[in-house]
Amino acid sequence: MKAVSYIFGPIPSRRLGRSLGVDIIPKKLCTLDCIYCELGRTDKRALRRKEYVPTNDVIAQVKSFLADHEGIDVITFSGSGEPTLHSGLGSMIGALKEWTSTPVAVITNGTLLYREDVRHDLLEADIVLPSLDAATEKTFMAINRPHPRLHLAAIVEGLKQFRREYRGQLWVEVLFVEGVNDSNEETQRMRDILEDIGPDKVQLNTVLRPPADRSAHPLSEERLHRLEGFFGNRSEVIGRYHPSGGKKDSVIRDSEVIAVLRRRAMTLRELEQSLEAPPKAVLISLLSLVRDERVFSFVYLGKKYYQAFESLGDALSV
Repeated sequence: MKAVSYIFGPIPSRRLGRSLGVDIIPKKLCTLDCIYCELGRTDKRALRRKEYVPTNDVIAQVKSFLADHEGIDVITFSGSGEPTLHSGLGSMIGALKEWTSTPVAVITNGTLLYREDVRHDLLEADIVLPSLDAATEKTFMAINRPHPRLHLAAIVEGLKQFRREYRGQLWVEVLFVEGVNDSNEETQRMRDILEDIGPDKVQLNTVLRPPADRSAHPLSEERLHRLEGFFGNRSEVIGRYHPSGGKKDSVIRDSEVIAVLRRRAMTLRELEQSLEAPPKAVLISLLSLVRDERVFSFVYLGKKYYQAFESLGDALSV
C-alpha cells in the first residue's frame, strides 16, 4: 500500500517565507465554497470536527522531515481543506511546539472560531492567519457560499473573542473580488469590523490564480494599493513571492511537480518559484508529465497554467 504523505514542500510562501506545509484535511472538505478558491469547488461542506487523518502519523512525518532538513522558516497547517475541522489540530501544534523551535502557523478561514474548542486548539500556534472577506451577510453568502448553519455575525464574534484570548500574531486576510466585496459601503464596514478585532496585520489580496468560479475577477493593483491606504497602518498588499535563490540540483523529480500541481494550478514561473528549481529542469518535467497525461494545461486571463489530474478517471473525463 502506498504511504500517505501529510506534508508538502517546503514551498516559498508569499506571507511566511520557506514553509513546510501540513495538510490534514481531505480535498476539498471545507466550511465554505468560496467563489475565488484556487483549489476549486467545495464538494464536501462540513462543520463536524473529527480526526480525518491520524494525528500521530502527521506528527511523526513532520518530525522526521525536520530532522533531515534545514532552512524551514515555518511549519504551516493549510492545504486541501479547512484545518480547524481536524479534532487533533491542537495536539499536533502542541507536540511540534515541544519538539522544535520552528514557528507554527495555521491558515484558516476563521469560520469555526466561535467554538471554544477551536480557539483553544490554536492558542499555542505562533501565527494564526484567518480570512474575512465580507462585512454583511449578503456579501458573505455571495463570496463565501457558506455551510447553511454558518452566519457572519457569529464568525466575527469568534474572531473578536480569539483576539482577546490569543497572545501570538494574528494576521487577517481580506480577499477582494471585483464587484462583489469592494464597494465603498462594504469596505467601510469591513474597516470598522477589523478595528474592533484588532489584528496585528490586515493583509489585502485578490484573485491571483484560476478561481473556482470563473466569474470571480481580480482588483487592479492600483485599486488594491488604494485600499491599503484606506485600511491604515496595519494593512499590506500581499505580493507575489520572490525567492532568494534556487536549488543547485538540475533534475526535478516528477513526483515533486505532481505534488504541487495537485493542490493548485500554477504557471511555469510560479512552479519554478514554488520548487525553487531551475527553469529548464521544471520545463523538462512538465513536458514529460503533459505527454503522459498526468498534467494538463489551460489558459486563464491570458496566462498558461498547469494542473495535475487527480486520477486516471479525471484524465479520461476532461
